[in-house]
Formats: sequence, C-alpha cells, structure tokens
Amino acid sequence: MPLSAFETDQSWFKQLFESSPDPAWIIDGNRFVKCNEAAVRALGYSGQAELLNVHPSRLSPAVQADGENSYAKAERMMAIARERGLHRFEWTHCKADGTNFIAEVTLSIIVVGDRQLIYCIWHDITQRKGIEEKLVRQNDVLSAIIENFPGAISLFDADLRLAAHNKQFRQLMELPDSLFARPDLNFEDIIRYNVGRGEYGPGDPEQQTVAIVDRARNFKPHTIERVRPNGTVLDIRGMPLPGGGFVTIYIDITERNRMEEQVRQLAFYDALTSLPNRRLLNDRLSQTMAASKRSACYGALMFLDLDNFKPLNDTHGHVVGDLLLVEAADRLKSCIREMDTVARFGGDEFVVMLSELSPDKALSTGQAELVAEKIRLRLSQPYLLEIRRDGNIEATVEHHCTVSIGVTLFMNHEASQDEILKWADAAMYQAKEAGRNAIRFYAQKT
Repeated sequence: MPLSAFETDQSWFKQLFESSPDPAWIIDGNRFVKCNEAAVRALGYSGQAELLNVHPSRLSPAVQADGENSYAKAERMMAIARERGLHRFEWTHCKADGTNFIAEVTLSIIVVGDRQLIYCIWHDITQRKGIEEKLVRQNDVLSAIIENFPGAISLFDADLRLAAHNKQFRQLMELPDSLFARPDLNFEDIIRYNVGRGEYGPGDPEQQTVAIVDRARNFKPHTIERVRPNGTVLDIRGMPLPGGGFVTIYIDITERNRMEEQVRQLAFYDALTSLPNRRLLNDRLSQTMAASKRSACYGALMFLDLDNFKPLNDTHGHVVGDLLLVEAADRLKSCIREMDTVARFGGDEFVVMLSELSPDKALSTGQAELVAEKIRLRLSQPYLLEIRRDGNIEATVEHHCTVSIGVTLFMNHEASQDEILKWADAAMYQAKEAGRNAIRFYAQKT
C-alpha cells in the first residue's frame, strides 16, 4: 500500500504523527520516508525534503558512542525491532550545524496492509545525560573523598540501609567481608553482629539491639568517645541527612589520647616518681581548702625532708639516689588513704596532704600525728637498692635513711596556700633542729 493511501486511511495517525512534540519518522525498508516538523526543528534543517529517502545513519556521526559504525548499528537496531515488535535504545544524532545530541529512540512495528513499517520516535535526552554524567562525576568525587578520608565513614539511608562506606569502616570496626556479602545490608545487621561479639559490653543482646536501632530511627546529631573491646578509642560523630538517614565518621584517637596523657603526666606529675608535682599539688590543695569550707573539717599538710640523703648521692651517684626517691615515694603512698595526696616538692622533699579529718582541731591533730608517725617509721626502715644493667641485678646498696616531718593544720581559707606551705616547711626545720627523724607541728601565733 502506498504511503499516501496509508495517510488517507489513517487520518487519526497522521494527526498524532504531526502533533508529536518529539521528532517522529516512518521507516520503510531502511529509509526515512516521512517525518514531522518537530524532526525538522530538532535537526535544524530548512525542510523535510532534506531528511527523507535517506538511511537513518545519514543523520548521525559515522561512529556511535560505543564505537560501533552507525550504519551497521542502525541496521542491527531495526532488525531487533522487526523481531521483537518494539525496541528502545540511545542514539547519537547530528544536527545540520554539525553538533551532536543524544536521543532515546523507540522503534515500533506497524503493519499497513501487507507492508511492515517502522514508526520511529526520538526523545532528546542530552540534558538528562548531562545531569547523569554530572552525578556520576560527583559520585566519583564523593567516593574518592570517602575512600581517602583519614578515618572510617558509614552512610545509612532513610530505610537504614548501608548506602556507602569506606575500607576504613570495615577495618577500624573489624567487620568481616561475609557481612557485606548480603545484598541489602542494613544498620540492624551490623548492630546484631556487634552485639553478638560483645562490642557494647554486658547486657541482654535483644534489648541492646532494639535500643540502638530505635535511637537510629530517631537520629540526632551526636559526638561520643567510645573505647572498643580491643582498646581502640574512637571519636564518633553522627549527623542526620536531609532526606532521612545519617552519616557517621569514626576517628581513631587512641594515639592522640596516649600523647595527651603523656603531656598531662609531664605537666602535672614528677617524671621520676610519678607523684603529683607542685602544680598539681597547688590545685589539689585549693580543692581541699574549698572542701574544708563546705564540711567544716580540718585538713593537714606535711612537709617531709629525707635525712642522710646527700651522702648516698655523693657515695653512689644520682642513679642510686633516684632509686631511693622512687622507693620512698612508694612507701609514702602506702601510708595514706586514696583520697589524700602525696607530692614530690623537689629534690628529696615531699608533701603529704590529708583531707576531711575532723571538725575538732584536737582530734584532727591526733589523726595527722598518727599518719605522720606511720610515715616516719615506714621511711626509717632499711632500703635495699638494686642497681640493674640490661635487666640484671649488678649490685645491691643497703641504705638507712630517716625523715624529718613538719605538720600544719588548716581550715577553710583562713590562710593562703603559700602560708600553709611555709608553716609546714618551718615545722619541718624545727624537726631537723631537734635532731632529725622527728615530727613537729607548727604552732600558729595568736
């Protein structure tokens, strides 16, 4: 049947064909024999005559985006349409000015009499493809950022499915590859795995799982520090996403915390004996004075100086002297309560601070005297100092050492910290003048 007869008999089709906003074509055999005005406009030609009686590849670059020859691919696409009745694919077309655009092509088989024609529709998807390519590029950039982030990242969508994560997430959280083999790994799967290996400590596994998943469903921004069972310390920060779900980053701060603790030790503790130094002593004395004001209980401060220490250094050197100081520090710690403080003041001088004694001054004096006498006796016991080399005992030095102790009581803020230390120091010198190996209390002038 001639095409003109088809158009006459199928006036409804002609109206549909001409009014289509997308380029429309009729293919007879392997030639365009009819097109609408939308096709002329899309390609930028002056009229339909320039576009008809040509092979579809004539309006395309020589090679398609996949590298296949346009003529051969067009023949193959039309053959598929004839076999299936309908075929849809993407195609690169060429405009009259030489520029290319991408269209989604739909080929439909129509039968008119004994003729089989192909109804062809183009839909320009250049803009959509541009957006898709931009999204792919953005996704590639995002993936690169996530993978190269110096920590672990996990991203869960609104349905709590794991949408993205990096290699660090698996490694830092010690999650097995088998867990990620699941097609739709979700938040609850990971939590159940963690609960099963005791990640969150003791407790009912089901209750732990339900509580954590419920918090995730009502996600709020948070920053927490968590110590994993293997000792790793994690700084965990979570942030909800606009469309639902949340992203979480995990930073291993184990080494940072260790270094911060080292700095704190250097700042507040004596390097040799690990006792509080003067700076930390002043802080604790301030706290004890404030506590004394609240409780109306006395506190006591003792100033200690080791007797007969210099001859040990002169005879055996500072290494042995240091061994004595370390041993003396250990003995001092064994003589006081956990709530009290022993500090190294410098050289062979130590300070002991007792807190929350009694509201009664006489009782507090007696309590402080008992502790001071305990210290005096403990420090007066012989010292066996082992000189080691490469872990082996090279020599043992026996040394006898006593201590002179000065004690002062304090209450509230009736005196300053400097005055309290001076009073205890003055009492210690009184003990020295009394022949050493003695205890003296500071008598405040009234």
